[in-house]
Amino acid sequence: MTISTALSMGLQGIQAGMNRVSIAGSRIAASSPAPEVFATNVVEQMSGSHQVGFSAQVVKTADQMLGTLIDLKA
Repeated sequence: MTISTALSMGLQGIQAGMNRVSIAGSRIAASSPAPEVFATNVVEQMSGSHQVGFSAQVVKTADQMLGTLIDLKA
């Protein structure tokens, strides 16, 4: 896997996680759902939040790898 691929995958993961949080939040705000639906959407928001955090870590790691490669080349 190349660094650009890791960065791209990390950014895609961040975007997907943000979309999950947004969609679940919209479902919660749209109506007063049944408790099961509410719980499902809260869990979906939490999952999206974790996905964003983990994907941000992928981007951070790829950035560190790129910095290391630049330092080694210099």
